[in-house]
Amino acid sequence: MSYILCVGESLVDFIAQAGIPDVGASEIFERAAGGAVSNVAVGIARLGGSAHFCGTLSRDAFGKFLLRTLAHEYVGVDDVELVDAATTLAFVARAENGERDFMFVRNPGADSLLEQTDVNERSLMKARVLHFGGVLLSSEPARSTCLTSARTARSGGVFVSFDPNARPSLFRSHDEMVRMLREGSSLSTLVKLSDEDLLNMEIAPDDPRALFNDVTEAVVVTRGARPCTWYLRDGGQGEVPALHITAVDTTGAGDAMMAALLWRLVWTHDLKLTAASLHDAVRHGCAAGALACLHEGAIPSLPDAAAVEAILPQVGSSELPN
Repeated sequence: MSYILCVGESLVDFIAQAGIPDVGASEIFERAAGGAVSNVAVGIARLGGSAHFCGTLSRDAFGKFLLRTLAHEYVGVDDVELVDAATTLAFVARAENGERDFMFVRNPGADSLLEQTDVNERSLMKARVLHFGGVLLSSEPARSTCLTSARTARSGGVFVSFDPNARPSLFRSHDEMVRMLREGSSLSTLVKLSDEDLLNMEIAPDDPRALFNDVTEAVVVTRGARPCTWYLRDGGQGEVPALHITAVDTTGAGDAMMAALLWRLVWTHDLKLTAASLHDAVRHGCAAGALACLHEGAIPSLPDAAAVEAILPQVGSSELPN
């Protein structure tokens, strides 16, 4: 059975219920399962694809909550390892336009303890896609585990996707973050990232072609309310207009986009990267990302396939740009 193996973090988001908190202010936070890579796994499963999650979860109450959530969403959890460290917590504050600000509590978090021995090579080599992200590249041993897994997957002919998901506060220095996120990108067949990620990686937002090499074949750049752009190594490029929506919470929008992009590429286009297949997958990704902005939280906002198809006619043209 075809599946996407998502190697990365699962953590707990505490989402502020009244905008951006001030120091000393009394705030109410609501608990939610989160973590970009595990969000992608859930997003794929909710769309009707098959996803397995590989990561380390805590034995604490939060870790048990995360494991239950993944299993409830029909994500494969056979490759989850339990550790004694505490679950990483992310406090998420929201502005009126739905944009977020993150503060992490992680010293170290269970997610960051992923060892190479925790990644089942048989599961890795049977996957159609290995997906990973930038959060676990912030520290060892998870950093080396993710990068080694990407190299192993590539050598075995497995398609690799990467979302830098830049979180500067998790890295020891800006230079370290730039170096690690660029290395993760260089090992991946497809890189999906935001214009903010490009700036954090010291790459001009209007010139993401700097990410292309002998491995990377496609780059997709999300730009908030502006059109999403895609690029192929062979010179093809295009854009998909953004849907005009009133965002409630943008948490998880990029993960919804990533999930739909991979889901469409795997189960509709058999991972063939052409201008037509990438444009179609990006349209589905933009639809999923927009839908995710209409609800609070990451996993609760991830759409199913019927919702994506229903809104798809509003997402630009299915025709390739001239």
